[in-house]
Amino acid sequence: MKGRIFAFDFRALARFTYKQWFKSRGTPYRLSPKRLGIVLLTYFLYATIECVNWVGLALDTLLFPAYRQVEVHQPVYIIGNPRSGTTFLHRLLARDERTFSTMRTWEILVAPSITMRRVLWGLSALDKRLGSPAARYLGMVEEGWKENPVHRIAMRSPEEDEYLLVHILSCLKVWSYAGMLEEAGPYTYFDSQIPEEDKHRIMTYYARCLQRHLYAHAHGQKRYLAKDPDFSAHVDTLYRYFPGLKIIYLVRNPLDMVPSFISLKEREWKLLGDPEEAYASRDYVLDAARHWYTYPLERLEQAPHDSYIVVNFNDLVGDARGTVRRIYDHFGLELSPTFDDILRKATVQARNHQSGHEYSLEEMGLTRDQIVTMYRDVFERFGFDTRESLPPEG
Repeated sequence: MKGRIFAFDFRALARFTYKQWFKSRGTPYRLSPKRLGIVLLTYFLYATIECVNWVGLALDTLLFPAYRQVEVHQPVYIIGNPRSGTTFLHRLLARDERTFSTMRTWEILVAPSITMRRVLWGLSALDKRLGSPAARYLGMVEEGWKENPVHRIAMRSPEEDEYLLVHILSCLKVWSYAGMLEEAGPYTYFDSQIPEEDKHRIMTYYARCLQRHLYAHAHGQKRYLAKDPDFSAHVDTLYRYFPGLKIIYLVRNPLDMVPSFISLKEREWKLLGDPEEAYASRDYVLDAARHWYTYPLERLEQAPHDSYIVVNFNDLVGDARGTVRRIYDHFGLELSPTFDDILRKATVQARNHQSGHEYSLEEMGLTRDQIVTMYRDVFERFGFDTRESLPPEG
């Protein structure tokens, strides 16, 4: 894993700064007063966090050089379009702590280094001795975050690995969250459009982060578990950098996934700015979803059969236990009685769950016929209901 010592993309930072300050007029990232405040706060917080993180990463090389010898043994990756059940499956499998190790939000965002994790573990131990005031405050903050019906965030819950790449400003999330879709394009088609030199820089840094995690937790032969819809564009690269890789690809009816994906992006852009046009991400989402439905499956069909499995969203929410048992059987994993009991309870909860995420195709400028036509091959391949008997919205 030889590569540049410092993986941060300073050119990307320069492009982001130039476009935000001088080329944002008429774009989804226009510099309104709200956006200006968020951008200034982001610069301050990002610079502060990254200074600490990079000091920690540098200290790891001096204090814990043996982490580089850790093998990322047959990791399991959950991919698929957003809003396809990837978060549910990730958090469910993460509860099998005998088999898997996965990163929590706090580890990804503020402690990718072994050094910082040990510092924070020490502070946590001190907090407990003082009656856990910091832990209680964090719990109160997380309760407020639960109001988000789209993707509930908790600092101690498993989270998407691509946030690790925010630290080097080299991932889709940076550009898609910022609304800079012209920059998001190459990352949407990562395997085919990101130059090999950049892939090596990104993946070397990312693999080192995984080695640090496994070393810090002394997990031995546990399998690393990751989930990220954006990694649907990384399938070939993941296979090349992680021999023995296992992939779970989740697929959901486009009539449900597409509007939910657009609504998710709309919430992000309104949170981080003031786009003039409603649902301005629609065309980007339609194009990205098209690629993430077709490319991963085409690439997986070239891989060994025992290295991947395709899971239907309806099967997952309808019978979580049966679906997970099928995944374990396919990959040759042992299902413990303890985790099997967790699966029984999760199956009941999933069947009774009612989503609070609402959206309207009409408001988005879409129709059922448009989605069915655009993704007809997906409907035919997986037998998804085209809902032709439903009356039009409005």
